[in-house]
Order: sequence, then structure tokens, then C-alpha cells
Amino acid sequence: MRAKDYYNVLGVGENAGIDEIKKAYRKLAKQCHPDANPGNKQAEERFKEVSEAYEVLSDAKKRQQYDQVRKYGFGGPGGGGMGGQGFDFRGFDFGGAGSQAGKGGSFTFEGFGGLGDLFAQFFNFGEEMEPPRSRGRKSRDAHAEIRIPFELAAAGGKTNVAVVKDRDCPECGGSGAKPGTQPSMCRQCGGRGSVLIGQGAFGVSRPCSACMGTGKIIANPCGRCGGQGRIHGPVTYSIRIPAGIEDGGQIRLKGQGQPGSGGRGAGDLILSVCVEPHRFFRREGNSIHCDLPLTLKQAVLGSSIRINTVLGKKVLLKIPAGTRNGTVLRIPKMGIEKDGRRGDQLVRVLVNIPKHPSTEEKELLERLKRKDR
Repeated sequence: MRAKDYYNVLGVGENAGIDEIKKAYRKLAKQCHPDANPGNKQAEERFKEVSEAYEVLSDAKKRQQYDQVRKYGFGGPGGGGMGGQGFDFRGFDFGGAGSQAGKGGSFTFEGFGGLGDLFAQFFNFGEEMEPPRSRGRKSRDAHAEIRIPFELAAAGGKTNVAVVKDRDCPECGGSGAKPGTQPSMCRQCGGRGSVLIGQGAFGVSRPCSACMGTGKIIANPCGRCGGQGRIHGPVTYSIRIPAGIEDGGQIRLKGQGQPGSGGRGAGDLILSVCVEPHRFFRREGNSIHCDLPLTLKQAVLGSSIRINTVLGKKVLLKIPAGTRNGTVLRIPKMGIEKDGRRGDQLVRVLVNIPKHPSTEEKELLERLKRKDR
């Protein structure tokens, strides 16, 4: 089984630009098009070969992968790598017991890193390979943002959130067919969901146009989802918010993402948390900060004030006599608990200094000045 050299097929060099590739393709396609060569099987095969080469070399990503394959010795005659020789896959051990091609076993391309996608897409090993659609569509994670109150993020707890996402249609159970009926296998692709264009070791796999890549034909579509098998709308979840979660943190709900297909389960639902700001509290690490306005009298003579905490409790905070503006007072163990450690609540005192003090206030200011001496 030998890979073709697409550059030789189009008659262009390895460094050919996209314009040169297009020009070569149009010239060759015109020459060997089946309409210009009725009944000529050789011209028809040549046209498929040229189209196949253009399909790869005109796509930047596919071309990059193909060039990597040629570099490591899997190109056709004149290809790069291993002295420009083609590589024969027959009898090649892809690793693992019973995994040799041509021996009835099965193998994957996982060991080839970035080249695996190219091998899986372009190398045709006949019935030895698993049909692409028999593995089903890869499940995808769903992402959403939720907003939660500051206090809930600090203390944790349960809450209900509504997320707009895809989910299996409750009417047909995700089959896409009208209840009481079943989808039938697509005859054009044999249920694979894709057709292979080209022959030999390289082939371009394309979604089947008859079933749109699903591998199934739905003669009687579900009235609710229109044959899609899924609907888009809000879904309400009851979730637990971990104590101490920060703004931008994530919560993962297993199996609640985009519905899978072909027997695959759904992906995960990843919720990005947006913590709403609080009018009184602000967070820095595990510490909670807040500002406490005081009158001049309270600051000079001292007082005791009940103050709110993020945990929902009120504590009695003692204001020492002679407290200056900007002084920070600490309330131990009233901050955020995370990783087994709880922070403190830090209270910054803001003393209201009058612009036009009364006689009493002037005396208080003098007492405060004397205390600082």
C-alpha cells in the first residue's frame, strides 16, 4: 500500500504557492474531465486523482500534515524522507499484539502525534479500519457563565441556575425520528457517515451528502426537533457552590454537556463563575475588607459598634479611643475559608472630619492632636 505524491500528480514543486496549485489543477481538470472524455475510464480515474491532490494541497492544514508525512518517509516516489522512497505499510507493526495491518487486527494512529490525523483521514486500509461514523460524533463540552451573590461565593451552598444549551429531544429521545419509528441506515455510505474519494493508499474522506454525515436516513422526522434529535433551550440545574470559590472559578458538571451520538455519552458542562460585587465587602485572597465610617466623637472617645461579617453574623467591634483615620482593625477568623484555612475580616476606619467643626468638635480635635504628641 503506497501513498501518492500529490505534488507529482499536479506537476508542481514542493514550494508551489496556492495560485500555482490552482492553475495546475484547473489545467489538468479541464484535460481529463469526464465530460471531455466520455467513456474513458482512464481519464475518469485521472480526474479523481487530480481532484484528490488539489483537495489536500489547497488546504493549508492538510498540506502541512501531508508535508510532514512525506518528510518522515511516507511520500510516494520522489517524496521526501528516507531517500525519497515511498513507504510500504504491508506488514508494518503499529504497536501492540495483533495490531499489524493486514493481519486481521486493528490499530489506531495515536502513537503518531500530529501526523495521526492525516493518517486516519487519508490512508485507506479497507475493512481493517473501523468506519469513522461507527465511533459516533465526539462528545463536546458545553460552556456557560453563571452569576452568584458575593455571600454565596464566600460561604458556599446550593443554588439553582438556568443554562441555555443543547439537549436530547424529550419527544424522540435523541433519535430524530417520529416516536414509534426508527431511522434507517444510509445506503449511500453504508452507515459510515462518510465516503472516500480517491483510490490507493491516500483517499480523501468527505461527509456523505445523502445523510449529511450522520450515517442514518430519517424518513419520518420528529415534529418537535425536526429530525435533529436535540433541542436548544434553558435547562435548570441545582448545583452546590464550593465555599471560597473566586471570580472566574469553574464548576464542572459531568455528562451535562453537548449530547453525543453513536452511543457516546454527553460531554461535560463547564460553568464559569462570575461573583457579583458587594456594596460593603471586598475580597483579597482569603481576607475580607470593608470600610467603617465613624464620627469624630466615636474616633476620639472610642466606642463599640456591631458590624456585619461575610458569614452572616454580626460581631461587636471595639473602637479604641484616639483611633486615627485609615486605621485597620482586625476581626479574626471572619474571612474566607479555603484549603482548611480561614482568613480575617479587616475593617478600615474612615473618620468623618467636619469642614466647619463646632466648639465641641474643635475640642475633640485638640484632644486627638495631644494624643499623637
